[in-house]
Amino acid sequence: MANELICAANGPTDDADPVDIVASIRRLIVGATLDCACRAEIERLLLQFERLTAGRDRQRRLDRARYQRRRIAAIAELLFELDEVDSAEADGSLLAEAQLLFQDIAEAARTGAVILAGAIHVRPKTGADHDL
Repeated sequence: MANELICAANGPTDDADPVDIVASIRRLIVGATLDCACRAEIERLLLQFERLTAGRDRQRRLDRARYQRRRIAAIAELLFELDEVDSAEADGSLLAEAQLLFQDIAEAARTGAVILAGAIHVRPKTGADHDL
């Protein structure tokens, strides 16, 4: 049993979903011969682990989304030069550069949206969500 838990703990990377890790541990525990008090304590610890990892994951996602916001703000600063150019001065290279900046903003916005969409679904489970 201990070897199975060590193998399960060594396998996942930082990108592994904590919910999947806990589900794998639960599957191992369900097949183990444990007394009721031990099962209850393990369940309590798993719930605590889920809450902590969900909080860390949500914070990490918020930090990544904030980075995208700062990236957009920095790129938008570069676009202020368009305000100073009239149509006679706007050459192809200036317009091409501005186009690329707008594409970078769109990419950062899409990335931020995907990051936050994932954060919406990060929720710690409650004791009622599981049965060991």
